[in-house]
Amino acid sequence: MVEDARKNPRLIGGAYQVGQVITTGPMLTVYTAYNRNTSDVVGLQVLELPPLFEAETALQLLEPLERRRLVQSPHVIHVYDWGIDGSRAFIATDPPRGVTLRHVLDNETIELHRAVEMAQQMARGLVALQAQGVEDTDLRPQLITVDEVGNTDRVQFDDVGLRLLLKRLGYAGNQRSDDIGFFDPRYMAPEHIQGGQVGPWSDVYRVGLLLFELITGRAPFVGRNSAETSALQCNSPVPRMAQFRQNLPQVLQDLVDQALAKDPARRFLDAETLLRALEAIRIGSVPERSALLTPPAGTLAAVKNGVRTGEMTSVPPVEKDTSVEDTLVEGSVTVKRTSPTAEEEGAYAYLYFEKEGEETRRFAIKDNYVVVGRVDPKRGLRPEIDLTSVDPGMTVSRQHARIRFEKTFFYIEDLKSRNKTRLGELTLTPLKAELLRHGDVLQIGSVRLVFKVADM
Repeated sequence: MVEDARKNPRLIGGAYQVGQVITTGPMLTVYTAYNRNTSDVVGLQVLELPPLFEAETALQLLEPLERRRLVQSPHVIHVYDWGIDGSRAFIATDPPRGVTLRHVLDNETIELHRAVEMAQQMARGLVALQAQGVEDTDLRPQLITVDEVGNTDRVQFDDVGLRLLLKRLGYAGNQRSDDIGFFDPRYMAPEHIQGGQVGPWSDVYRVGLLLFELITGRAPFVGRNSAETSALQCNSPVPRMAQFRQNLPQVLQDLVDQALAKDPARRFLDAETLLRALEAIRIGSVPERSALLTPPAGTLAAVKNGVRTGEMTSVPPVEKDTSVEDTLVEGSVTVKRTSPTAEEEGAYAYLYFEKEGEETRRFAIKDNYVVVGRVDPKRGLRPEIDLTSVDPGMTVSRQHARIRFEKTFFYIEDLKSRNKTRLGELTLTPLKAELLRHGDVLQIGSVRLVFKVADM
């Protein structure tokens, strides 16, 4: 075996012809490889052993992979083979497919039913792992892949225990969250952080963390540094998801609360119990977007010099003009307003598209939660405000920004877009909501828009 490796340094374990490098680091490199014995393409994880590290000891560290090899699930990467080749340890698995869950979270706004379905698949993967006695799976989003199969997602765990293995091999790692050896408290249960007993209940907690992030677009416990995040993870109550996404069914919050209980005894017993609870949720009968929200007749958010006061001010009845276009005078500014079309009935605000200083089109905001972006023909998804027709350069992301209406206030937040969102001169921090006022200028990619409240 070692002689073959000398003849061909890219042949590992006497069978694996190394191909493309997927990721590389100081101690771990992941390749695609060709198995010359079976003619299969595999994923090959190669670890450099520390100097003078005994091969027999390294082989003992790989023994837990025997239980992993017994796991047969579409939601868990399959382990075929492992061994020691000179100063290297190797693990052969299914080849990686799809994109990471981290990529999905960073680039998409996930529909509620899809979030629940993805969590169900994670629970099924854990059921298969726990049936073979495999617990404490590393469920960081960069170690989970999402592969499109037909028109649905296939979620798969790619962790084979590398973080613990690297630790036992003496790998110190760094403090970057994308490092395989990093202890990331955002995705750890309190017992991990406090040195308590880890078990199936810890996996349940991690799925709860991921479900919260799938629904809201953000992890529930994030501090300014690892120490603060650890303290929040161990001591802070579960945030209300309704702060970030409106009209969620209460059953989802209840499920997340139980999965994220600080006391393991109060959580779901194991992955199978969690899966049953997830499968009992029926999203189809619950609206994912709020119903049409129209301010009560005779009321309007008070606005003074373009700044909302937050108070509701009585407005005398106005006799509607049946002409196609009328003119309103706001102080010294004259604004032309066209009567709403049938598609715009019920709109309480608009985004006006400007070209060469002229307003050429307007997009109605009719719900209290709207996504601004471009149509996604591959998934058949269309944002509430589709800028495809005014964005020939495709500078707008599929899910670029979100506008929320809460009582008397409008907010806008960037959804981790590729080309950023600007509010006036301010470049928005992703997922940080900013107050949106009548007359504000927005830059969505290269598309310039003006936000205006209806009848203002």
